[in-house]
Amino acid sequence: MVAYRFSAVDEKGQPREGVLDAADSAGVVAQLHARQWTPLDVRLAGGRSGTGRWRWGRRRHLIGSDQLLGFTDQLATLLAAGQPIDRALSILQESANSEAMTAVVASVRDDVRGGASLSNAMARHDDAFPPLVQSLVKAGEAGGTLPQALHRLNEYLARSAGFRRGLINAAIYPAILMATVLLSMGFLLGYVVPQFAEMYANLQAELPWFSKMVLGLGMAVREWWWLLLALLFLALIVANAWLKRPESKPVLDAWLLRQKFLGPLLARIDAERWLRTLATLLESGVPMMNALQLAQGVLGNAVLARAATQAGEAVRSGARLSDALATEPHFPRLALQMMRVGEEAGALDSLLLKAADTLEQDIRRVLDRAMAALVPVVTVVMFVLIGVVVMSILVPLYDLTSVIG
Repeated sequence: MVAYRFSAVDEKGQPREGVLDAADSAGVVAQLHARQWTPLDVRLAGGRSGTGRWRWGRRRHLIGSDQLLGFTDQLATLLAAGQPIDRALSILQESANSEAMTAVVASVRDDVRGGASLSNAMARHDDAFPPLVQSLVKAGEAGGTLPQALHRLNEYLARSAGFRRGLINAAIYPAILMATVLLSMGFLLGYVVPQFAEMYANLQAELPWFSKMVLGLGMAVREWWWLLLALLFLALIVANAWLKRPESKPVLDAWLLRQKFLGPLLARIDAERWLRTLATLLESGVPMMNALQLAQGVLGNAVLARAATQAGEAVRSGARLSDALATEPHFPRLALQMMRVGEEAGALDSLLLKAADTLEQDIRRVLDRAMAALVPVVTVVMFVLIGVVVMSILVPLYDLTSVIG
């Protein structure tokens, strides 16, 4: 047995910390679940990291998000069809499309056959099933609605994955276009322009001022490209070192939220994830304080994460969630209004989900408009830059041709 230090939230929403003895971190998680506590952090009592460390955070899981999505969908379908859990898990093991997934499902099935609940069996594989998944499954088991809880979890995972893919897809074309601009300018300045610069120098041609600037820039790029790359590499190292400092992320996140267009967009994206996660947890029967603790894990912005933490403390003291968040200027006002209506109507979970859907639609609209405006702007800038370079080359050439003629 090994000593593990843990932090958790009890069934009343109170924070708990302590030390437990177990064979591994999964054993500690199982003990906490047996007490009806939600684990937040489990690590070796000596503070060492490694396989003995368990934490709900943004890290690579043993199985991918698409595999987890398929697993929850198929398991919900099989259980709704009346299959016992162990039989359903055996079917999923046989149809698994990766060795990692096969091993995880087989281990979960064996634990279930040994008398463990599905949530406790999942807790032994925290690298595959994050605490949010475990909590939703545990709530479904407690309420006797496991198939419905899995179906709700699958809907949450599907919407989250679809939204994430939408954000990535929206950024692909502008990124490709901007990369094309940079590569084209690099080729022109680093290869084409120096060729003409040397020719004009040999001919001792009189150049217009803008041609001198562009040709001089091209020669500098060709002669000092290694220095430019070294400076860029150094800047990336310095920026990466600064971002790794604990105090840097809140500063950067606060600065991003202050930007006129980007700030509201980032706030909406984070708020949408948080609202959807919180709604799914509450709808599944997870207590409010536990749900707030788990939902905080999806917030990427440190400013909003701090606001969510403070809101949780206010709710623990008896305040309404909407009132606790009203002091955060970056939280979407429409979401707050819908949250307040949900609290007054006793339908907080459904109104939170509706607010998340509304924010998702709003984000997609904003991104569509931004991309529709950005692509023509980048295209025009590309043609202008290339046009300036070409004109700086052709104007002296035309003058020389006129003199010779």
